[in-house]
Amino acid sequence: MRRAVIAISLAFAVALAVVVGNRMSTEAMAVVVGVVCGVAAGIPMSALILLVSRRREQLDAFSQRGAYGSHHGAYPPVVVIQGGALTPTEPLAPYYGSSPEAIPRQFHIVGEGD
Repeated sequence: MRRAVIAISLAFAVALAVVVGNRMSTEAMAVVVGVVCGVAAGIPMSALILLVSRRREQLDAFSQRGAYGSHHGAYPPVVVIQGGALTPTEPLAPYYGSSPEAIPRQFHIVGEGD
């Protein structure tokens, strides 16, 4: 019974495709073929994304159970390193080698004769 339903459904789908294909213009057929090829090209990438996301979920669940030691949760430990403080006797280093006023600036205007 089940094989008969599948065979009848397949025959109906093929007959419908032939009837619609004979009535479509060349441009419309090109659009349909392009859409089918685009969907077919996207299926492997979607499967790969699902595979990677499931793998990540399994690893997250594995790490939250404590299988990696004493780490709690899925976040790595945070380490903060502070720089040494300046003593009041140390002068602040200037941003420039010397003050900006000490360097004479020269401008050259393009297109102007000497």
